[in-house]
Amino acid sequence: MHDFGLREIGAVSLQRLLIVIECVRPEITYVPVLYPLCALFLHYMSEEETFSCMMHLMRAGNTYLQQSFVAVTASSRTLLALLKRHKSSVYNLLKRRVGTTNEAILVRALRDWPSWLFRHLPFEYAVRVVDCFIVEGHKMLMRVAIAIVYIWSKEKKRDYSSFAMKSCEERADALGQQFAETAANCPVSVQTLLDAAVGIRNLKGSTITRYQKEFEDAVRDEKVSMNIPRVLPSSKLLYTSPFTSQIVNADVATAIMCSLPNRFQLETPRILFRLSDDGSSFTQLWTKIDEAEQTLFVIKSSNGEVFGAYCSASWAERYDAHERARSRYFGTGESFVWKVDVESGQLCVYTWVGNRGHCADNCPQMFMAADDKSLVIGSGGGDAIAIRDELYRGISSACSTFGSPPLIKDREFIISQMEVFDIRNRSA
Repeated sequence: MHDFGLREIGAVSLQRLLIVIECVRPEITYVPVLYPLCALFLHYMSEEETFSCMMHLMRAGNTYLQQSFVAVTASSRTLLALLKRHKSSVYNLLKRRVGTTNEAILVRALRDWPSWLFRHLPFEYAVRVVDCFIVEGHKMLMRVAIAIVYIWSKEKKRDYSSFAMKSCEERADALGQQFAETAANCPVSVQTLLDAAVGIRNLKGSTITRYQKEFEDAVRDEKVSMNIPRVLPSSKLLYTSPFTSQIVNADVATAIMCSLPNRFQLETPRILFRLSDDGSSFTQLWTKIDEAEQTLFVIKSSNGEVFGAYCSASWAERYDAHERARSRYFGTGESFVWKVDVESGQLCVYTWVGNRGHCADNCPQMFMAADDKSLVIGSGGGDAIAIRDELYRGISSACSTFGSPPLIKDREFIISQMEVFDIRNRSA
């Protein structure tokens, strides 16, 4: 997602507007298209007028905006079902190109569909699409997404050159990139695109609602499983630029930032410590990070596996003798651990089990522990991340606090690189 070329003063207005919306509607936690919509409106309206319009759209519920992670995740499955129903020849081409009938794989090609409209479409196209969206609602966005895939099928029908020696998952991901490129370099006029979108016959809002409810229920069922992590989409959904890391790329950095509490998504994390620059001494680590109120750990093992954690409290709390006499653990349920899946490259996030519908009082709350020569993140049955003596090697085990499996293939790991970032709401 992007700001459609707002100037500096416009970008400041956009960030201020998003902060106000977050304060007014704190119950709404995940609206990926809100950022580009606000940016687009600010090209033509004042902050006050844009705020009023966004409030109206959000009050209309899912008729206009998908307002939860579950709804957004399910929407790509809804899009695939609509493609199957209304553009069967394109759906069949999609199956042939990916090389499978497994819809769990096919949907990978569509999972970033909002970015086709709000990141890749040229500005003048996006303006016309949003004009129609204001009248038609969410259904119009679905229509345009289907139209983009249909246009791709006409342009790329016989192009198999980029699919040799790839797995089905890689082919689906490659198709998703082709759809984005079709939007960015749309080979037809904006009027032709809209004509193709509105020309889809018998596409009813009731059908979209039925599919959406069915797939949202399916996503919820998947999420409640204790050992299934939250897998985040790779779309750019942030209100600011992702942090720069020597370990993870911008897509993974963006996904990590999307997992942070909402109040921290308006500022880019700042590097505090990097193993290759600051050495492997715990003394140096604590000197660099003790003043941070929240921290993000990013670790790369010598085997190339990447994992880490968000820690919701200051590590200086280990000095609180009164509290540590009661428990060696500190931190809050906002903490989480994560890893990058080796096969898919996707971010897998393991949040506190008390946030998953279990009775929080009965859930383990062993989030953080430390002394002068060790740190532990997540415990209970085993430590999700444990590093002792020197910042050289560690252990990762299954952990009941986060319901997480070992974050790496082998229980023990050697640290190749480690970064720690300061997470702070500087506007507070």
